[in-house]
Amino acid sequence: MESASQSLPVEEKNELDQTVTDDTNNPIVDMTFTKELRKATKDVHRISDVLVNAKFALALSDDAVWYDGLLAFYEIYKYLEENLPENLLPREFHRKIAFEQDLAYFLGKNWKETYEPRDSVKKYIVHLQEVNAKNKLLLFAYAYQMYMALMSGGQLLQKKRMIKRKLWFGRQDEDEEEEIKSSNTDADIDDLENRPMPRQVTICPEGCAATFFPDKISVLKNKLRQVLNDNYGKFDDELRAEFIEESRNVFIYNGEVVRSIKGVNRANLRKLAIVLVFVMGIYFALKLAKR
Repeated sequence: MESASQSLPVEEKNELDQTVTDDTNNPIVDMTFTKELRKATKDVHRISDVLVNAKFALALSDDAVWYDGLLAFYEIYKYLEENLPENLLPREFHRKIAFEQDLAYFLGKNWKETYEPRDSVKKYIVHLQEVNAKNKLLLFAYAYQMYMALMSGGQLLQKKRMIKRKLWFGRQDEDEEEEIKSSNTDADIDDLENRPMPRQVTICPEGCAATFFPDKISVLKNKLRQVLNDNYGKFDDELRAEFIEESRNVFIYNGEVVRSIKGVNRANLRKLAIVLVFVMGIYFALKLAKR
């Protein structure tokens, strides 16, 4: 995050950064191993997507739900960044400080004083510790999926929040979301090079740092895929099978954490109540008009 703002005047640094670094020299990366991994995790990935969408469909404008989601996954990103070497997780991917900035914005600067990781997160960390003790290359399986998620679904979720908060004034993203959804559910198409991806979040208002990347996301994704290629291609059959198993476990453990996020039901009930009041208002208005 610091590298993108070093050349900006002081007065333009009030927020994390307002610009995204463009890099036209984005090399083409072989997608063979990426596709192999995607195919091996497709079933659990879809289940995870359904769970996330069900949890957050009506709650994206509710800050309490958003910051509890950040709080839930903060510990996971922190562990990965503190335990993976830079050749497996380059510093430009690191999110720990960004998560802490957002949590300080939502919960206050002393939020860590009362912070206690929830049971599902503690269980997740224990598993990550076991994986790390066995082989850091297997721990990279978690980093690969978690950071790809922030650079894909994380962008879409943040933009939907910004639209609801009137912070995003570009073209509405409903068409983009439908295009992405249809491409992800088409069993006959798995063209990772050409399938549509969410447009990058290019602004960073307060509370939005976790999903903001100063560097161009297409470049970052290719860099992470290259790390996968450089290592996965050298695995023997046993290590490759273990890597795929841990890649599947990412979605299983993530699902348990998502289920622990607080405030979703409350937020959804409040939205439902607003809709019911609106519908009843129309009903009575029409009834009075007929008299």
